[in-house]
Amino acid sequence: MELNWTPEIIVEIFTSAMIFTATLLMKFTPRTKNIKSLSFIRVALFFMGMLFTLDLLANLFLSTILSRICGIMLFPSAVFFAIGINYTIKETSYSLYLFIAVGLGILYSYLAFEPNAVGFEFEGGYLNVNWIGLYELFGSFFIFFVGTASIYWGLKTWLNAPFLIKKESFIFFMGTVINGPITLIIYLLYYWNPIFILLAYATTGLGNLVVSIAIIKEPKLLYILPFTIYRITVRDRKGNALFNHDWSHITINESVFTGFLNAVQHMSKEVINMGGVLDIKLEEGIFTLHESDLISVALVSSKSSKLLAECITGFAKDFQVKYNKELKDFCTEKEKYEDSYDLIEKYFSNFPYKMITSKKQILFLSGELKKVPLELDDKFKMIFPVEKDYNFIKTEIQKVPISVPSEFLSLYEDLKIEMEQIKIEASKSLDNKLDN
Repeated sequence: MELNWTPEIIVEIFTSAMIFTATLLMKFTPRTKNIKSLSFIRVALFFMGMLFTLDLLANLFLSTILSRICGIMLFPSAVFFAIGINYTIKETSYSLYLFIAVGLGILYSYLAFEPNAVGFEFEGGYLNVNWIGLYELFGSFFIFFVGTASIYWGLKTWLNAPFLIKKESFIFFMGTVINGPITLIIYLLYYWNPIFILLAYATTGLGNLVVSIAIIKEPKLLYILPFTIYRITVRDRKGNALFNHDWSHITINESVFTGFLNAVQHMSKEVINMGGVLDIKLEEGIFTLHESDLISVALVSSKSSKLLAECITGFAKDFQVKYNKELKDFCTEKEKYEDSYDLIEKYFSNFPYKMITSKKQILFLSGELKKVPLELDDKFKMIFPVEKDYNFIKTEIQKVPISVPSEFLSLYEDLKIEMEQIKIEASKSLDNKLDN
């Protein structure tokens, strides 16, 4: 049996390979494999990859059956894209896009098995199996549907991205531009000259790969839109503040916030069971409280979320285990709980930090730099021989400007030299006095 090799088949092999690569990268990369919204996007990409795979096989073997089936792959791809994109924007699966995709997808699947749905056509001197008639029209609609949803998602994410991940969000946006308007414009040119379909296939694969790489590099892109988290606060059962962490500026006055927290903590025993979570709606956002045996953990966010409830529960459990001795000894020294940032990294690492809004502001170290470089660590040990002081500095390094370690060490050396010079001058002055 002679195979019908064409340039379109070669390009589709390249395109499907890029799409499946993007899908596998998002599936097996540790930072992204458990993100719910991304699971829908992965399924959508899988069906898109199957579309190109079945289409190249249909042209390779000149099979009308495979051509009909490959077109149907657009239906689940559009549906799962609609679910995934809407989940990253509103943390819900349902949207107008979804209902449109499902309604038209059912009709599209019916058209796939109509007698005149596909046919043989010569394009650029090569024989291809193409969609024709209404089947082609509905297929084009789904292509434009996915492309339009993609650019909407990318633009909205980029515009709302905080300063610290603006660069990654722009890469993400450019991927949706390639996959959206650029591909759609090239696809329209296909009706003028069939050769443009090759370029449209290539940009589809490239755009999806760029989007996937941006998400893998910075999963926080998926949590820019659904909600904003402002602050987490840990207090013991007597109401003493033990630990605070801010992601974004909060509009609640500090004294009002503290007073409200005290009131809620006192009544929480009557409202929720130990280990449960309580959501209280405020004008400024949602106040989520988790009660355990030894601590109360409060989180302020823009809206309630099952994901945030799971994160605060896990954080509270690990915090109580990690500091069980200090909590049972009723220790209220905040310094003892300063290294809780590893728990922030564990449970809230995918949520973007929005305190910094421009490059002129002081930049802070991320939780990724918990391990102090060996050279820096040795210098700190030399400067701070007392273990308590040394551990305190290691904790504080997570919260100080990036330039501080080098400037601090430089200042230390300057002061050291200056002190030695003062000693020398004082010694000379004393000698002069003695001589006189």
